[in-house]
Amino acid sequence: MFHKSDNSFSFRQRFCRNDDFDDELNDLFNKKFQFRFNSLWKLPDAGSWFSVPPWKVKELEVLKSRLNFHKSQLNDFNIEEWSSHTRRRNPAGEVVWKIRCLINPEFLTQAWTKFYECACTYSVVPTQAVADGKFVSLHLCEAPGAFITSLNHYLKSNHQNTEWKWIANTLNPYYEGNSPSNMISDDRFMYHTLDNWDFGVDNTGNLMDWDNSQALIRKAKALGKVMLVTADGSIDCLQKPDAQEEVTSPLHYCEIVTALQALSPGGTFIFKLFTIFEHSTVSLLYLINHLFTEVNIYKPVTSRQGNSEVYAICLKYKGTSLLEKYIPVLKSAYGTELYANMSLFPLNDIPESFLKQIQECAYYFCSIQCQVINNNLQAYLMQNNIALHRNIKKIRAIVATEFIWRYNLKPLEFEQEMLKGILHEENKINTNPRYHRGSYTERQLYTKMSLREKLSNLNSFLHTEVLSNPMILISEPIKWISYYNNTIELKHVFTYGHPLQRINSSKFIFVPIFKLYQQILAEEEFKDIIFCEEIRKQVSETGDIGVEVGKVLNLPDFDYVESYNSYEKRCFKMVLDILREMTVGETLLLHNFNTLTHFNVSILHIISRKCFEKTGFLSRGGITLSNFMGKSAVKYLEVVGEECEKVKKEGAKDVLNSLPVQATNAGEFFNNIVFYNNTFYRNKCIEHLSRIEKFI
Repeated sequence: MFHKSDNSFSFRQRFCRNDDFDDELNDLFNKKFQFRFNSLWKLPDAGSWFSVPPWKVKELEVLKSRLNFHKSQLNDFNIEEWSSHTRRRNPAGEVVWKIRCLINPEFLTQAWTKFYECACTYSVVPTQAVADGKFVSLHLCEAPGAFITSLNHYLKSNHQNTEWKWIANTLNPYYEGNSPSNMISDDRFMYHTLDNWDFGVDNTGNLMDWDNSQALIRKAKALGKVMLVTADGSIDCLQKPDAQEEVTSPLHYCEIVTALQALSPGGTFIFKLFTIFEHSTVSLLYLINHLFTEVNIYKPVTSRQGNSEVYAICLKYKGTSLLEKYIPVLKSAYGTELYANMSLFPLNDIPESFLKQIQECAYYFCSIQCQVINNNLQAYLMQNNIALHRNIKKIRAIVATEFIWRYNLKPLEFEQEMLKGILHEENKINTNPRYHRGSYTERQLYTKMSLREKLSNLNSFLHTEVLSNPMILISEPIKWISYYNNTIELKHVFTYGHPLQRINSSKFIFVPIFKLYQQILAEEEFKDIIFCEEIRKQVSETGDIGVEVGKVLNLPDFDYVESYNSYEKRCFKMVLDILREMTVGETLLLHNFNTLTHFNVSILHIISRKCFEKTGFLSRGGITLSNFMGKSAVKYLEVVGEECEKVKKEGAKDVLNSLPVQATNAGEFFNNIVFYNNTFYRNKCIEHLSRIEKFI
């Protein structure tokens, strides 16, 4: 691990390599297309924007069919097996490893390398910002944050004297209503930089909400001239691999409209897109070409060759004055059905000369992807070809060396890093990665299975992915933890946002367990059996937990009829009422207290810290709160109750948390909540599947 400049580093010099690979290297590092703007091109009148239904360009449809044919050949491949194969075949597959060995930058990921390529290849920091010595950047759909740490490395290496401020947006991983399939929940960097992240007026982080977008723009502009906007958003297209562009286009539209309002003249805009076959992308690129002096489409060498991902690098923004009169019509389609049902521009208003360039660009990147898919398929069928693997191994080593040399990568001192070495020291892994399994065909077949076949499939998932996982679970009957500390003054920090309708994700449980639990309840027939059979008898017995229980509170089940936030606040009131009745020294047994949401976890944190001597997590479900210390501590919860009532009257928002994330999402308390949830929901899955098996 290196963190000091060392002139002996030989990676600044070109390493010896076989000249036979020169052409291949040039191709890998120069997958580019630049639009050639024609002064005769004109934007359509505002009245024609979103006035016609979607249209198609024949030449682009042919390319789309060609690409989908190649992609369809992968339908029967197991996703894990195919990903493993393509990783081995990836010519840039050793870049991250070699950078980590020689440079060890902060929060290094594949996204880190992609941004660094863009920054170096196109000099994305405007000369005006360098001259002013001040630079503000805005990062859209940015989780987990590697673009930001990569930008810091680039600035410290090339523009050390430039003062930099930044703000970022993404779907909020701390908001349990967000879908895990569209959200990256990795918060290793975000957790330490939360003041720089904006999740909008509703705290969801949803950029496709106009009010969230405008709040973000105001906050970014308050920092100074915004000279760089990046947008790295995507939407999970696993169920629609042939429609990636259509699925992601509404998000890209919102990213672009936000960026165009935030950027200052002369600024740079970098955004991810995929194929360029649809009317929506063609129209957006036509708009972009009018607003920037230079528009490039670029596929970094560290972007997987076999996917459709490319980046638009837009340089020297001409300013919002050209856009102002179009803002009302752009707003009308923002996050609405209008964008899906109508075309931004009529086809007749887009010049033939621009369409020719679009076709040229689409053909170039489509051909690359088709060739790579075909090569990977051939290699899969020829896995015993030793010479083939030897060549790939050599190319991977050369590409990694070339990357470091070409972009003059150098280590930073810890003091130059954003978190001063914290991420290196923590050495955390992402405990909630995106999770997929099986082939596309298998996933499609699941939707057509009978209930018994679905049950068998879910049981298979339980045994292969959940029960066999080396997860951290509560193994003893009860796990006692002492949290009580009367000297600590807890400070309420309330988080408000969109009322939670359902729990779709949680930072307090491992993904495979909760995914299975959700999938079981996704079937109405299964849900009927689970909730109606014996009316879900509440557990009233306490069993032998090694302590005399004074009071037992059996909270009701969530019935999926009312909104979750109403149910949650109703349960909180029941907890508060029973605490008011307790006497010093009594023990309380809580059944069915949901610890998946930040609101409830913050309540349990307050109770454990201020109200009881110790807290016990039961492996069979339930939380024991031992030795009540007095009603004076209940005031902390009464403050929360008063705030909930006050906010309830406003209607449009709810209290989502009563403590800072840093208080609940780290340390022994956090770990024990995760242990408890993993144990509780794993057991629930076993119980539910066993019950279903008896009744179908």
